[in-house]
Formats: sequence, structure tokens, C-alpha cells
Amino acid sequence: MKTIWFIRHAESLSNAGFATDTPHAIGLSEKGLMQAEALAAQWRTEPDLIVVSRYSRTAYTAVPLCRLHPQVPVVELPVHELTFLAPARYVGTTETLRREPARQYWERCDPDYCDGEGAESFRAFCGRIDESLEALRDRTEQRIAVFCHAYVIKAILWRQLHPDTPVTAEYMRGFFDFHLNCVVPNIMVYPFESAQGEELKMLTPFQIEMVG
Repeated sequence: MKTIWFIRHAESLSNAGFATDTPHAIGLSEKGLMQAEALAAQWRTEPDLIVVSRYSRTAYTAVPLCRLHPQVPVVELPVHELTFLAPARYVGTTETLRREPARQYWERCDPDYCDGEGAESFRAFCGRIDESLEALRDRTEQRIAVFCHAYVIKAILWRQLHPDTPVTAEYMRGFFDFHLNCVVPNIMVYPFESAQGEELKMLTPFQIEMVG
């Protein structure tokens, strides 16, 4: 039986309300650093593989667990966050300042729309998440910890509910409604299991608890 844990990264500087300059190189807040340490301290099953995205906040979150299990290989897969706004919009801005262009993006509800250089369409995002899930299913390791992002986890959960649905404007609109109602806190863990050749099935999610 294969087990894959999808873990949202610890609190980032952006999550904490600080201004940032780029979507891919955002560090962790002080609280986020403590969350990463708490995750490693409470993790009870040694993984066979640790996966991070190319966005640095996942690698920072994984550092304490990697330190605890230095023999476990670490690989990067394309499980980075959906960057639906062009990175140029991030320079010197906070999540609050990006709220209006984000609203406009989702109101447009065009799965093929790209906001600019470095941005990604919703269709491309769904495609790489499907490909990442297939790559994870094909891995020979049986216990895989995947450090990823809120939109990634929500896309996986939405796909579980609609496994064969094409990516259309209706699918995108349904996903956005799901996104608004599905809260994925920092360092929340979503475990999935599958027998050989079978689809992944979600188990009960759990939250890493902060002590003190």
C-alpha cells in the first residue's frame, strides 16, 4: 500500500501580510519556521521520499524533516503554486493589494487566459497537477511526503470529486467556489493511500499542532 502525504507549507511572509517581490522566492515567517520544526517533531513515519516544489517556501518547510532523516532523498516535482497573476504584479505588494486583480482573474473565468509573462493558465495548472499525481503514483517509494501549496491541494481534492471532467469554464467556476469554501491551513496534512494500480483515496486530514 502506497501512502502519500500532501502538506501545505508553513506560514510564509506573504501569508503573514508582508510585502513580497516574487511568487517563487518567498521565505517563512517566524511562526512559519516554528511550524516547520513542529511538523518534524510530530512526524511519526519515516518517509521513503521527500518532495518539494520549486517555490522556496516548501523547501524551507521541509528542512527540519530532512534534517531528521538525512538519508531520505529529496526531489523536486512541479507541485508549485498556481501563479495566475503575472509575477510583475508581486513586486512590493501584499496579498491584500493583489486582491482586486485576483478577483478580476477569477471573474473572467477563462481556463486558457494567461495574465502575462511568468503567469500560468488554469488549464496548464490542472494539467501539471494531473501529471504530478501520475508521476507520484508511478514512483517505487511507498511513503512519500509532498510539501506543496494550498491551490495544489485544493486542485487534487477537486479532481477527486470530478475525476473525468474536462477543464472548462464551468469546471473552473466550480473549482473557485470550492476554493472559497475549502480552508487549507498552513502545515495541514492530507494523506492518500492506494494499492498497486489503483487510484489514490484520501484518508482523514490532520493538522500539526503548535505547542506553547
